[in-house]
Amino acid sequence: MGAGDSLGRLTEARALRETVRAVLERASADAAGIAALINDGLRRSRATPELRHDHGRWWTEITSDTDRCAAHLAAITLSALAPVIATLGPARLGVCAGQNCRGTFVDLSRNGSKQFCAHRASGAAYRRRLSSR
Repeated sequence: MGAGDSLGRLTEARALRETVRAVLERASADAAGIAALINDGLRRSRATPELRHDHGRWWTEITSDTDRCAAHLAAITLSALAPVIATLGPARLGVCAGQNCRGTFVDLSRNGSKQFCAHRASGAAYRRRLSSR
């Protein structure tokens, strides 16, 4: 593998990171846009779902028919985001509201009000709200 190959793979991985970040940042504001990003990424990665059976259980596995590592990573990552959006809705994906935090999350709370990526950050915000009353 030459230096150009490594650089190309790194460029593909960074592009995927930017796509996933864009999906998470725009999820609640642009559902059609994030669907287009996910669908385009899945097409480019040549993602293919396959039904598998082993040891008495069934599951689907997303594969890519290319040997590019970034394509496999894209197929797995983007295909994991799709059912979350289909099941919970795009507003349940988010970026942490904490200062200086770039963390992301899937909001599994009952009321869909999660704003922080970690319990520590949400606990601190809760305590600040209580003390300001």
